[in-house]
Formats: sequence, C-alpha cells, structure tokens
Amino acid sequence: MLLDGLRVVACEVGLAGPLCTRLLADLGADVTKIEAPGRGDVTRGWDTIANGISSGFVWVNRGKRSVELDVRDPERRAQLEELVAGADVFLQNFTPGWAERVGLGYDEVRALRPDVVYVEITGYGPDGPYARRNAYDLVMQGETGLVSITGLPDAPARVGVSACDVGAGSYAAVATLAALVRRGISGEGARVSVSLFDVMLDWLGYFPHLWWHRGELPPRTGMHHPLFCPYGPYRAGDGRLVSMAVLSADHWQTLCRDVLERPALLADERLATNEGRVAARAELEPALEEALAARPAPEWVERLNAAGIPCGLVRDVGDVMKHPQLEHAGLVATVDSPVGPIPTIGVPFLVNGERPRPGPVPELGEDGGPGRDRGSLPK
Repeated sequence: MLLDGLRVVACEVGLAGPLCTRLLADLGADVTKIEAPGRGDVTRGWDTIANGISSGFVWVNRGKRSVELDVRDPERRAQLEELVAGADVFLQNFTPGWAERVGLGYDEVRALRPDVVYVEITGYGPDGPYARRNAYDLVMQGETGLVSITGLPDAPARVGVSACDVGAGSYAAVATLAALVRRGISGEGARVSVSLFDVMLDWLGYFPHLWWHRGELPPRTGMHHPLFCPYGPYRAGDGRLVSMAVLSADHWQTLCRDVLERPALLADERLATNEGRVAARAELEPALEEALAARPAPEWVERLNAAGIPCGLVRDVGDVMKHPQLEHAGLVATVDSPVGPIPTIGVPFLVNGERPRPGPVPELGEDGGPGRDRGSLPK
C-alpha cells in the first residue's frame, strides 16, 4: 500500500477529522484513534443502523485502532506522549484552544516529534472572530452561502450529504500528503490548518465572480443550474428523470438536430449561446420536456450517449446499490466490526489497478484503554 509504515495519531470526533484519517488508513497508514473512555467518539451514539452500531461511525472510522485514553489524565500522560512521539502525523479537530489546554498544541507535539506533520481541522480557522464557535455541517452550509444556492426559488435547502465535513476532510488529506512529500525532501515537518469555512468558500466556485463582476446573487433553480441551460434533470415520457449537461455549441446543435429531432429550436437566435438559453429558460425548459415526453427515460439516455452528450438517469439510493458500474467495480466491501461482518462502500481509489481492502471497524478501546493490558497499546 502507498502509505505502509506511516503512523497517524488522531484526537478526532465527528466527521471531518475522522474522514481525513480514514482516507489515510484506506491508503495503508496505521491510524490510532484516541477516544474518550466510556463513550468514545460522539458518532458512536448517533444511531444503531449498521446491525446495532452507528452508520456514521462505520463510514469514517474503518481501518483504525481505537485507544481509550483521557488526554487530561496525568497518570496516562506518559502513554499519550509515547503514542504521539511515534507518529508521523498528529491530527486533531477540536475547537481552537482545546489542544493547547490539554498539552497537545503544535509546540507541545513538535517537542515530542520535531518532524511531525501536525494537522488541525476547525470550523472557521485557528483564529479570528468566529474561531471559537462550534461548527456543524448544517450551520456551515448556511454560513458559507451553500444553502442560499440550493433548493427552489421559494424554498432553500441543505445539500443532502455532509458536504462541508467531506470537503474539509478531503482537503485536509490532500494537504497532509503534500506536507509529507515536503518532509521527505527537506526533513522538516509542517503545521496544516484546514477549516470547513475556507473549504466551502472554495466550493462556491464561480458564484463569487457573479457577485464581484455583476453584483448579482445566484438564483436557486432547484435541480437545474443557474448559469447553464440545458443542464439538469428533465422528465421523460415514462415519468423518470433524465439528466443532461449541454455546455457547448456543438452539443446544443446535436441535441436539437439529432437527439430531440427539433431543428426549429436552432432557428431561434436567442438560444444560440448558453447565456441566451439561460435568459430564455422559462420558455426553453418546458419545450424540452414536451419533446422528451415522446420516449421513456432509458431510450433518451441511449440517444444522448450515442450523441456524446453527458447524461444519465436520476436514481434513488436503492437503485444506486444495484448500479451496473458499482457491481463491476466491486465497490461494496464487507468489513469486520464489533457486531460481525457488515457491508460498506469500499476504498474509493485504485492502486496499480487494484482496489485496496478496507480495514475493520474498531470496538471502543480494543487497542488499549482502562482495564486493558498496557501491551495492547500500539507500538
């Protein structure tokens, strides 16, 4: 595996930090998760969906060791410092100030391991007027404007997954690996800081430019796109939705002439450019759905694919679990857990053409903790 031999120690809770270290574990890193005695990571208690254990915990904590350890306990301090001193990467994702209060700030950890890559994930950053605020995904989706661009004109909505946590955890993994590459060249460690706020501002993409250059706010357009048309799912004759993305003049001409067989649309000069089609959306999209009513969704997908236009069916989660590509890729894996083997979405990487096998979901403190033998702690 790519990260075999890399040691990671994490004081982490929730989703963003644990997702970062799970990605590292998926790539072969030896990750030790330090959890509060008796209760562990808060995600352990979120639900009992996965045969009695938390679906959220299963998702972001496979392939790790679990050590129960109160980082404030002076009697366990030597054990804590031994773990940290052996780590190539130390990660924590608590509110700024927590790490310093418990003696795990950057300076303290660097004193134990001078070339450590120290990673901190926060809501709003290590300092500033909002730094000490707790930040959860829903709150951050609102604070960063994500809710304002999601949903219908009269009904904003949250993105249906924990986008802010996933984004921050993924960016942190990238930055961590970059710091490790640098250390391999220079021998120097680094302090990596990633915040949900910063990441989601980056995810706003082109929309800040709409504000900077035109003074406009992006409208909420439901399942469609405020800056592109046709772009989104449209209802076919069987009632199912077909998604398509028409982003070039060639694709627009092909759609009208060859796919929909509505060449009259090409005669309308207003529709010749993407911006023109966006301006005429109220007339164009009903005309598209009228044309699509002639055939069922799978037939339209075949025709769009044949024309080289990006497209696909809109599926529910149950459909996706039977998706032909998922079955071909072998992406559903079975992992060991405290309640026996359970299914999970597997490692989202191929390494030399092979998909690594995900590690087991740890029981709280199975690698060390109160009442357990000291020798069980990772060495």
